[in-house]
Amino acid sequence: MAGTCYIQVILPLKLEWEPYYKVPEGQDIKIGDRVRVVFANAFYVAAVSAVGVVPTLEPTRIVSIESLEKDLPAITPEEIHFWRTAADYYLCTVGEVYKAAYPQMKHTKSRLALPARQEAEGRIHLSEGQEKAADAVRRGFSTGKTVLLKGGAGRWDIYLTLALETLRKGRSVLFLMPEIAFFDQMADSVSRQVPSPLLYHSGLTAGKRKLVAEVLRKGEPNLVLGTRSALFLPHHALGLIIVDEEHDFSYKQDAPAPRYHARESAIMLAQIHGAQMLLGSATPSLESVYNAECGRFVRVDLKDSVLRIQSQLDIIDTGAEYRKKGMAGSFSLKLLEQIRQTLDAGEQVVLIGPRRTYAGGRRMEEEVQEFCPDARIARLDGTAEDQEETIRAFAKGEFDILLGNTMTTRGFESEKLGLVALVAADSILSRQDFRADERSLQVLEQFRGRCRRLVIQTREPGHPVFSALQNGGDATARMLEERRLAGYPPFTRMIKLVVKDSNEKRLEFLTRELAGELNALEIPVEGPYPSSIGPMREDSCREIRLLLPRDKALTVRKHAIGQKVTAFEQARKYTGHIAIDVDPA
Repeated sequence: MAGTCYIQVILPLKLEWEPYYKVPEGQDIKIGDRVRVVFANAFYVAAVSAVGVVPTLEPTRIVSIESLEKDLPAITPEEIHFWRTAADYYLCTVGEVYKAAYPQMKHTKSRLALPARQEAEGRIHLSEGQEKAADAVRRGFSTGKTVLLKGGAGRWDIYLTLALETLRKGRSVLFLMPEIAFFDQMADSVSRQVPSPLLYHSGLTAGKRKLVAEVLRKGEPNLVLGTRSALFLPHHALGLIIVDEEHDFSYKQDAPAPRYHARESAIMLAQIHGAQMLLGSATPSLESVYNAECGRFVRVDLKDSVLRIQSQLDIIDTGAEYRKKGMAGSFSLKLLEQIRQTLDAGEQVVLIGPRRTYAGGRRMEEEVQEFCPDARIARLDGTAEDQEETIRAFAKGEFDILLGNTMTTRGFESEKLGLVALVAADSILSRQDFRADERSLQVLEQFRGRCRRLVIQTREPGHPVFSALQNGGDATARMLEERRLAGYPPFTRMIKLVVKDSNEKRLEFLTRELAGELNALEIPVEGPYPSSIGPMREDSCREIRLLLPRDKALTVRKHAIGQKVTAFEQARKYTGHIAIDVDPA
């Protein structure tokens, strides 16, 4: 029909195409507008991705939009660009990214209000070493590359100095952190230097999160302090993105799609906005160290970042202690004595047990309470909000002993922390994961930097991780060489396929069929074997891993894998069983 305007839209669905719709005569529609449409007999709010297109379908098959959602703010071109970039990289659809960025909720304007925004006028005093590092970071920015800042607590002053400089230039800052459990503590630190930061994470109410998005759409320079989901906010004029604790695996989204990593996605977002990109950690990931060695990143080491005395390290051989009858339940008598001495000195204790085991934590609490009946003990479990409250109370000195695991005790600070003890350190080594040594060493180094004494109870005192920690050397070169010889990341790129099915026999058969077809791509294939993530509800799981060379054909190979999986699903009517995870954690 002459004069008819056709548009394409992004639906919050797993679709490999963007459907066409007609625009009613006289209706003004722009890219980024949100429209209500019917698709497969259901109503959806779609994002307009193209206007004035020539459809490849017969006009009679194209229906009109239901309405323009005037009450919903338009989506920016930068947002859509980011969605497409993430979808392409992580082998998912742009609709799945849209759904993650705009989860279904009531579309009403927030009735909350933020305090009036203040101008960034403060200045942070930097030591000579910090000033040198900050200058090196600025020089790194001038190259247009991502900068990796390796350093301890002193890197925070550099973050905030650079953030203030960016805000004064009229550009915004996105500051990412890995966890919400200790979010308030870090937010307080930022708020003392940077006025009126915007906080954003999944623990906030929908109304508070909407309010942050509304403020950002005004286009004024702001600092957003958030977790990985803050990447999908409607950012304007981003000038700086900071990813603190860049090594932390909490930055990886495991499910649902998009299965993105915040570190890599932040680099994509920075490129779209022309923003400077800063990664920071006291224990950088091997991926980032490798990228710095290859010249993709600029590395800056903060030399004087350790402002406290290096903590003492004690490694207790529990096997030997059992033979000498030197164990009392979960604790060696040596550790119990160190707990008593720490409490007598008026200092606090953190005890770290096996990962995510309620029963183990409860038993550990009963044992330590029996030994220290007057101690005020708190256990880190329950919701993220409960953990946050407990960590704040511990930092204020309201508890003497904090019990948790390596997942719940990361990132907190307390001036009175005298002792951190890993009661069952072998549990962090037991995962069948090529990254286990790297992550274990990062966790231990992080704990060591926050206390005066670190105690490790283990049956493997000679393990390379504990030896590296004890000797004080840098194990990075050794671990990188092991990865290189094994052909694992960062020397290759990994894609993991997770297949789930309630029918065990069908699962076993089809995953072997899929692995066989993937072998035809002439890419190293591992598996199938039982999934490391365990059962999903009533389903059984299998994993297939593919290792791709880091060369110019990487992108082509990635998309060949995606196409092969899609064709396999369609040919065998196996849709919905296979998840593609690019750069799995």
